Amino acid sequence: MCGFDRTYISGIERGVRNPSLSAIEALAMALSVTVAELFSGL
Repeated sequence: MCGFDRTYISGIERGVRNPSLSAIEALAMALSVTVAELFSGL
């Protein structure tokens, strides 16, 4: 839904990639949450 390759998403999840702020915003939009909600609980 966000248009990123699955290997890029996997890298973010595993902590081997550092997404840019625009990538974080795109992920939040694809998940229908705010950026703050995406990071809550960390």
